[in-house]
Amino acid sequence: MKIEFINNNYVVYLNKYNTINLDFSNTRILENDLKKILLRLKKYYKLDIKGSYNVIIYIDDYYGIVLEICEDDNYYEYFSDGVSLRLKKIKTKFKYQVDDISNISIDRFKIDSNDDNIYLEIIDYLGEREYLELLEYSKIVYDKI
Repeated sequence: MKIEFINNNYVVYLNKYNTINLDFSNTRILENDLKKILLRLKKYYKLDIKGSYNVIIYIDDYYGIVLEICEDDNYYEYFSDGVSLRLKKIKTKFKYQVDDISNISIDRFKIDSNDDNIYLEIIDYLGEREYLELLEYSKIVYDKI
């Protein structure tokens, strides 16, 4: 699990090993599972998580999920001691922004480029070691695809 703080919002990266038990087809169960993840964030990162949140769930078959968690400023005081989530699921294929492709075996990727950036899209299964190398040399792009 990795977390970034961007403009007072949270972006949580959960790889496929962290999401193996999540049921994306059942929204009620998924909401409860995400609340447990928020409690872990609250505990380990000392975050003040309470109220109502809009959560966009970007789902990728190779990586896992990325959660964009945005506090809803218009929540009712009823939720001041608890957490309420409004979920939106987006099934997508992540791209991986790299500066140089010389360290990466490119035969399992579709390559795109624009604005002096190189983007890789996985088209074939990667072994765990290959995937970890990709993550080391890249930045995940999940929302501007």
